[in-house]
Amino acid sequence: MAETFEARRADDEADAIAAERIRSGAADRTEGGAEALKQRIADLLVECKGNPFLGELMGRGLHPELLANCRRVRFDIPSQSGKPRFCLIHRNKPTDGAPAECRWLTVAPRAGLPCSPKGEKALATR
Repeated sequence: MAETFEARRADDEADAIAAERIRSGAADRTEGGAEALKQRIADLLVECKGNPFLGELMGRGLHPELLANCRRVRFDIPSQSGKPRFCLIHRNKPTDGAPAECRWLTVAPRAGLPCSPKGEKALATR
């Protein structure tokens, strides 16, 4: 029963994320592009659960210090060629040893991926 609930929650989360990307103009506005993006996000949810080390460690950079121990996955729909247009940022808890959970922080277009001061404070308390 718990797996059914988690799968349903993952589907709802993927739908909400894809809908937001479409509203912001980040996703293909065609129905096929939106469905492909939703499917790719759902696949990433499953992959992240199975492999919490998915993506690259962000490390120190131009982003806020709080994101240094987060991981970044660049992705796009299969039919898109060229650089991936989207980015998933997640953090493993705990950060040392074997992670017990993978927390998604954002899925957004790579161009201008913001992290507000309010978001930085939220990261500090997690």
